[in-house]
Amino acid sequence: MEKTWKPTTAGIMTVITGAMGIAGGIILFLISGFLGTLTSADLSGWFQNWQGSWWGPGAADVQVMIEEFLGVGAMWLLIAGIVVLVFGIIALVGGISAIKRRRWGLALTGSILSLFIMPILGILAIIFVSLGKGEFE
Repeated sequence: MEKTWKPTTAGIMTVITGAMGIAGGIILFLISGFLGTLTSADLSGWFQNWQGSWWGPGAADVQVMIEEFLGVGAMWLLIAGIVVLVFGIIALVGGISAIKRRRWGLALTGSILSLFIMPILGILAIIFVSLGKGEFE
């Protein structure tokens, strides 16, 4: 069977998406770490300056609520970062597999996971990998 542009194009799209997924996962890690440091910071001085005469006696409760919110947000960003990073790595490996025209299943898996990172490139990569199935070893 002759080689066409479809698997190569799908592989390039999937590699780009995988690299963006890896970068996005790292950024989510950094943001979750920043939010995690905010939960351990002492915000009481800021709250004392911020609260006015209208602020009731439960002002300390607001600080606790904000710290809990930041802690939960940091946890969810960490989980999202792990998922995006894993999807990005698998998409990158699948894209390389599509460019080399080896392991059609891995190339298809990478293009499917790239759908969650960049939907337009993911859809096109799935279509091109599927159309070029006969070119894989």
